[in-house]
Amino acid sequence: MKIKKLTILSACFFIAVKCLGQVNSEKQFTLQGIMTSPQLDSVSIEYIDGQGKYIHQIVPASDGKFTISGTISQPSFSFLLFKHKGEVLSKRDVEIKRNLVYIEPGNMLINKEADARGYVYAKGSKTQDEWNELKGKTQALQATVDSLSALNPASHGANSAGNRSALAPYQAKIADIYYKYFLSHPDSYVSSDRVMYLTGAFSLDSLKTIYRNFSPAVKESTGARRLAAVIKSREVGIPGTEAFQFAVKDREGKDLVLASFRGKYVLLDFWATWCVPCRASMPHIISFYQKYKAKNFDIIAIGDDDKNVPNWSAAIDKDGTGMFHQTLRGGNTEMARKGMPNPRDLGEQYGVRSLPTKILIDPNGKIIGRFDNGSDEDLDKMLAAIFKF
Repeated sequence: MKIKKLTILSACFFIAVKCLGQVNSEKQFTLQGIMTSPQLDSVSIEYIDGQGKYIHQIVPASDGKFTISGTISQPSFSFLLFKHKGEVLSKRDVEIKRNLVYIEPGNMLINKEADARGYVYAKGSKTQDEWNELKGKTQALQATVDSLSALNPASHGANSAGNRSALAPYQAKIADIYYKYFLSHPDSYVSSDRVMYLTGAFSLDSLKTIYRNFSPAVKESTGARRLAAVIKSREVGIPGTEAFQFAVKDREGKDLVLASFRGKYVLLDFWATWCVPCRASMPHIISFYQKYKAKNFDIIAIGDDDKNVPNWSAAIDKDGTGMFHQTLRGGNTEMARKGMPNPRDLGEQYGVRSLPTKILIDPNGKIIGRFDNGSDEDLDKMLAAIFKF
């Protein structure tokens, strides 16, 4: 069982007035710091506000004291970074030094940056106490994972082939601890938030069990709505199901309607300019497009680059993939943060959880193949069997 960090991109698949009202309700929070260190220069905080917007705020500290305030809709995670006078931090330093702190509506007090174990205590945040409890259960195992990952930084640590087998037992134990915690803490916002970073570690049945176990209040949290979306996404876009019918604009602004491809085999190729294996596979995709295009076969490439259209268009030209259909995924970060449904998000409608992902649709509009392991070998075999005549 492999634990994957999951960028929070799944959106809620159901609409309810009460649910959306919960997302948009804003409540004030105040985080007051009374530190003993006069060398504290400033404190920065990153969090998602009550409207689903990313907030990055830096406040000065005077004699170790600071005050941060803002609005959130519910207990929410944040990143706090304590910077000292004369300190110069690289991007990597920031990633190492910043602290995950759960903030809640109301007043909170911090009188120490972090203890020797890296725990931050925020008086007035029950959720932070719960996070410290959960982190304590996995700290030793996580330290082992971090140590093993650091052994081979040139091969990207945990993602290197050599480290995966060594890490797997420890990651499985961590996942088991989290799973038990989620089930034993159905009222915790930590449970509904942290599960989103472990969806790749759990089976669909396990995710359903976690979600069903949440209390009614937690089921209305942003994390729980996102989990509901992930659960639904795993039930779509799989072989044997009907392909989601979409009507979008292509790269040239022309209508691109999946229904108009009835009678053809269609390959949906989910990719991104920043995805190295996606780009590396393009010559191969071009080769089988040219091989089968005269045999009732077409390709629709769906780019995950809605925020950088010029890069997307330039990559298409560079890779020479303009010969087949190109459109954008339709992702919307703020809608995802709020847990709102986004019918235009093709990745959401097809349950895409990693890139590259390729989905093959038959002439009747049914999905007959899904390939999301980064290899085209199985796809090659299926196409060869289909077009053997």
